[in-house]
Amino acid sequence: MGAFGDRLRREREMRGITLEEITESTKISRRHLEALEGEHFDQLPGGVFNKGFVRAYARFLGIDGDQAVADYAAASHEQPEPEDKFPLEIHQEPKRDLNPRRSHLPLVFAIAALVGVLVGYAFYAKSRQHANESAAGSTQHAPASATATTAPPVIVSSVPTVPTVPTPAAQAPQASETTAASQPAQAAPEKPVKPEKAFVVQVTAKEDSWVSIVADGKSVMERVLTAEKKKKVKAGKTLVLRTGNAGGIEVTFNGVSLGSLGNENEPRTLTFNANGLVQ
Repeated sequence: MGAFGDRLRREREMRGITLEEITESTKISRRHLEALEGEHFDQLPGGVFNKGFVRAYARFLGIDGDQAVADYAAASHEQPEPEDKFPLEIHQEPKRDLNPRRSHLPLVFAIAALVGVLVGYAFYAKSRQHANESAAGSTQHAPASATATTAPPVIVSSVPTVPTVPTPAAQAPQASETTAASQPAQAAPEKPVKPEKAFVVQVTAKEDSWVSIVADGKSVMERVLTAEKKKKVKAGKTLVLRTGNAGGIEVTFNGVSLGSLGNENEPRTLTFNANGLVQ
């Protein structure tokens, strides 16, 4: 095994990552990954595919992809291809002034049409206003005889009438209906919406350690956290912390230290929610 493949394998093992995890994330087959680590370049597709495999491998580990591709080119004795080379050479500049005598008639017609629409709308609004004023005036000057009503004749009867006294039973429903109608309907109180309880997880590296953090389904970081560096992440639902060196980091939840997480170079996965450490 050469220096290039041995370096890739050591970087991977230091972070506690398996080839199956890289295959699942990058969709590169395990056979091709083993060929890269073993420097069996004749088992790879070749060309730009090999460099793409190397770059994806390095990005997953959190190392410099350009340096990894350069190391691969040196190990495989492959000449680097210039990435900024344009495949076609242009010998003549195209003539940009294709229509020097451009007509302005379409612009003039468009402006005239817009002015015509505005004038027509102004006439329409003015005529409608006059029609509304005329209708209001005719309603106010209507003859009083048309609205007056004649009182019906009063007929006096000689037979005395006995007034009907309502019973208490008959009066009770009417009183209850009046009371119920006079009281305004009260709307049901709305239930208060409980806001999500956020929490904070801080990772402090005591030595160089690979750390991956996913908060509420979004990847926050995936790289090597150098010694004495800190990373503070705020989440609302869940936070998943992975490391390849459990003994090289210190984790606090809402300012409270979790103590020892494991031994040096021991891979560990921790899951948090608003109540604390789940696993």
